[in-house]
Amino acid sequence: MEQHERFDRIYAETRDDLLRYLMLRTNADPEAEDLFQEVYRRFYTRLTRGALPILDPRRYLFSVAKKVLAGYYRSAAKRKRVEQPMPEDFDVTADDTPIDERLLKEERADEIWRLLEHEPELNRRAFVLYYGYDRSQKQIADALGIGEEAVRQRLYRTRERIRAMLERREQERRQA
Repeated sequence: MEQHERFDRIYAETRDDLLRYLMLRTNADPEAEDLFQEVYRRFYTRLTRGALPILDPRRYLFSVAKKVLAGYYRSAAKRKRVEQPMPEDFDVTADDTPIDERLLKEERADEIWRLLEHEPELNRRAFVLYYGYDRSQKQIADALGIGEEAVRQRLYRTRERIRAMLERREQERRQA
């Protein structure tokens, strides 16, 4: 019997018991699954390397599982020191926007930044400070050495040109 077929047969016969054993010893699904994969990786390597034959695969798998668990618990203290808790104000679910909408927004943002390259330097800087760095029009005026009204006009005109170019490109896409 080929080694791959033998591995598949042994895996099918032992996977449930071995996974249950690892889950009971770790009390954590992700860690148990990682250890589970490591046990079968080692088993497969030994099986296909052609060294001494494995006479009792089940016993061999559980002895490897014990060694892997021992390593897991030895490194537990080290992992605890290295792992840092997430900041309290970190919200993983803050952006509930579906992935396709987020990708479209990112694509649109990239397109806007490319269009900005064609704007005069002062307009581009005002736009980046306002939309990229959330600076007020007064702060931008101070930074660029121009009046607030000039900043407002530059932002307005830049937005209008970009909007017009985006609409033109959208129409071209629809017609193509």
